[in-house]
Amino acid sequence: MLVGYEANNALRNSHELGEFARNLIERLATGRVNSYRALLFATRIKKEYCSYFSGYSNVGTFVPFGLSRLLPELWMRYRLNPWLRLEKVKIFHGLNEELPYHIDRNIKTIITCYGVDEHHRTSLMDSIVWKKRMEYAYEAANVIVAVSNEVRQQLINAGVSPEKIVVIGGKTPYELTDRMVEQYFELYRTLAGE
Repeated sequence: MLVGYEANNALRNSHELGEFARNLIERLATGRVNSYRALLFATRIKKEYCSYFSGYSNVGTFVPFGLSRLLPELWMRYRLNPWLRLEKVKIFHGLNEELPYHIDRNIKTIITCYGVDEHHRTSLMDSIVWKKRMEYAYEAANVIVAVSNEVRQQLINAGVSPEKIVVIGGKTPYELTDRMVEQYFELYRTLAGE
């Protein structure tokens, strides 16, 4: 099974959100060397995470190169489809609650949601852009993972169809238990048709 990830948090964020993303990928890769492969797509990688996944034969990373390095956000939002098709990605998981725009409909998509309107409130423009990205992700995702029943209700209140929402959560929004790792893996298997 090959899963592509929007992995900016996993490869750039030193806080809880980044830790959650790294732990999920690492625990899936460690426990399923022969049945799981991850491709991490990020606009850039922070120095301290450059070699974080280098010891895993079933985890690869992609960042923009050439002219795409000048506008990495555009690469991430609009230019991933050729890479996803080339690598034969069947499942794409937006760990940062985001998906590339116009993602190929043959690719099953998941986002993990930590709370509605919880992020990117640094400026009015940032809030507007984030809201548009979230609206697109809510609409485009095949499955939305809510980290709690409270977040599930927030999503429903925001107009998301309850049939799209699956709750996979622990006691805190960024906790990751063995049971949750298994739930994510089973979700991937279901979407892959295995």
